[in-house]
Amino acid sequence: MRVAIYARVSTEKQEKQETIKSQLEALREFAKKNGYIIYEEYIDEGYSGELLDRPALDKLRDDAKRKLFEAVLIHSPDRLARLYPLQWIVQEELRKYGINIVFLNRPDNKDTPEDNLLNGIQGLIAEYEKAKITERTRRGRLYKAKSGILVTSIAPYGYKYIVGNKATNTIGHYEINPNEAKVVRLIFDLFANKHLSIRAVARELTCRNIPPRQGKQWRSSSLHRIIRNETYTGVTYYNKHMMVEANKHKNGNKYHRRKKTSLRLKPKDQWIPIGLPANLKIIDKKTFDLAQKQLRRNSELSPRNVKYQYLLRGLVKCGYCDSPYQGTPCHGKLYYRCGNRSRTFPLPRECRAPSVKAEILESIVWEKFCEAIKNPRLISEQVIKLKEKEIKNKSSISRDIEIIEKELKSTENEESRLLDAYRENIISIEQLKDQMAKIQEKKKQLEQDRQGLLVKQEGSFSLLSAKKTINDYCRHIESRLEQLGNDFGGKRYLLTLALNKVVLEGKMVRIKGIIPAYSKEEQPAFSNIASTSSGCCGLH
Repeated sequence: MRVAIYARVSTEKQEKQETIKSQLEALREFAKKNGYIIYEEYIDEGYSGELLDRPALDKLRDDAKRKLFEAVLIHSPDRLARLYPLQWIVQEELRKYGINIVFLNRPDNKDTPEDNLLNGIQGLIAEYEKAKITERTRRGRLYKAKSGILVTSIAPYGYKYIVGNKATNTIGHYEINPNEAKVVRLIFDLFANKHLSIRAVARELTCRNIPPRQGKQWRSSSLHRIIRNETYTGVTYYNKHMMVEANKHKNGNKYHRRKKTSLRLKPKDQWIPIGLPANLKIIDKKTFDLAQKQLRRNSELSPRNVKYQYLLRGLVKCGYCDSPYQGTPCHGKLYYRCGNRSRTFPLPRECRAPSVKAEILESIVWEKFCEAIKNPRLISEQVIKLKEKEIKNKSSISRDIEIIEKELKSTENEESRLLDAYRENIISIEQLKDQMAKIQEKKKQLEQDRQGLLVKQEGSFSLLSAKKTINDYCRHIESRLEQLGNDFGGKRYLLTLALNKVVLEGKMVRIKGIIPAYSKEEQPAFSNIASTSSGCCGLH
């Protein structure tokens, strides 16, 4: 008798444990023992038993229709499908074609009411076992994560996962991959500090012959995952995503290994933070936050899905409610309109800011931008005002630091008095511990406040170097202005590079820009020396 063999495993772990191999060996031995001729072996590796959409199973069903074999050997019903209704569909189809089904764990199975009832019970038990294993695994992983233990064994780019060892009482953990960590720092530097786009970062890595962990080329999606991954700052999260069925599969009608193939973020209060040792920190929090800010800015300025061309798209803000202005066409003309009007519709709008013709606003902003670039003195005057303001602020900061240092001295005196009281048996050890804990907490907060003020105090800029930077920057931009003409893309590139935002307050336009702080000899690093206003102008 000619027979077909069908085997399935649902996870990569089962594949590694060679359960396919063990299934096949048992089925081959059974066929040999009974004198069966094996027509073909149909194998589905890594496919869920909750789906009938499997390549090998589809081929088996097609060959059964053509009656290329007389029976199918399967290790157990749950290898055919985890859900009983799915088992029943396939079994009925094969019986209709005159194909017998032989389960290795029940080789004497017959098509009787009693055997069908037993198959049904086995199918329900398989469903129950799957649900129980899934729930037990889920709760076990949650418990480990809440205990600060890494649950996932897939290390992000920049790390390698070290498998735990019960014999040495070590748990699974990350270690830094030195070569990949250097690339991670380079990616954040290019994106957050040099302000390169995601695609430009990918091109830069390719030009430097830096390969990704998998594949041949860097993709935007891979770089997005790296830039958004907070693990590099020393904290990773578990329970961050939920698996859901995709509304539309990217690979169309191809086979899917499981039902839920798409990820969605859970609410942040459900994420479980897992702190990593200090030596695993690759990126500092400040650089990470700069990168997130740059991602949001790129999203606002992205040209994707844009029907009309707005020179100031993503840059215009409402001076009354701080909402972004949106480009809105009306009767063939383009306008900028406060986003508050769209959000509250059909309710009364919260902001009364009027719409502005795009042509008028864009011409004013471009004209004032060019004027400021050709006259660096206009920007320098704003920087001088900021410097004067900074000097006043530094005096105030110095006074605040002195107050905090006095409070720190006071807490040290409190500690000494408590210790004296304990030595003289005035207070108990429990009271000493309780009071000391409160003082230590107070000292910790004071130290943090002091450190923050010191950072502000040191974060000043040299007026002389700032003026030189402004002059160099303006000369560089001015040389580009002469080549632009009516090049919309070139104009927009310069504006998004140089402007922080354009604030509309009624008929007043306030243009705020960012000047990159670097000398000619240095690689451009777009860190703010100031958020300067290049001038106010009237809107008519």
